[in-house]
Amino acid sequence: MERSCFLCDIIENMITGTQAKAADRYAIDVMGIPSLTLMENASREVASYIEEHFASEKILILCGTGNNGADGICVANILNSNKKISTPPAVVITGNLEHASWEFLHQLSEYKKAGSTPVFAQKFDLKGFDVLVDAVFGIGLKSRLREDKAQLLRDADSAGFKHVIAIDMPSGINSDSGDLTGAGIHATVTITFGKMKTGLANGIGPEYAGEVIVRDIGIPEEAYLRSC
Repeated sequence: MERSCFLCDIIENMITGTQAKAADRYAIDVMGIPSLTLMENASREVASYIEEHFASEKILILCGTGNNGADGICVANILNSNKKISTPPAVVITGNLEHASWEFLHQLSEYKKAGSTPVFAQKFDLKGFDVLVDAVFGIGLKSRLREDKAQLLRDADSAGFKHVIAIDMPSGINSDSGDLTGAGIHATVTITFGKMKTGLANGIGPEYAGEVIVRDIGIPEEAYLRSC
């Protein structure tokens, strides 16, 4: 059976997570696109998907303290602002705030300013939620996880959510190779940004990614050409 031209285009345009990070940096540092603009564009894509498919479900957003976690909190901010879902999402933050990215701290500040309160916890109650938004680790994860972080992913993965939406990459998957970094969270849907990542198509990546949706967030093609 011949593959569709659409699928061929995705495969031809596939890049590694390392290349994606380089393109982000080029767009921000050289082309002058604010990092928060790209982050908010990405988060709107995830929030829109949730509003379309899971508006009546109870949602838990699990966030690390890097930029993937910042995406997660930004998704919560958008959902709370749009008020198109029946119940505001719960936000659980796991990780050390001393190591948080400035984008994460900005999104957290906006979340608190709006009157919302996150839960800071390494252990947390996963019961009572239908949908997990996985915003723990993104495309930057390459090394093997410490055992406490691996156990966190195992706990989330075995909790029995009806749906899991991974932001950019399923946590625990190397975005270059598709290797498992010790543990991971199986997604039903992965919403990845800009271009398809090789880690979603290779190794164990497809097993963890579920359906992959690629969304444009405004990174110019020049940024990819300069970084690949």
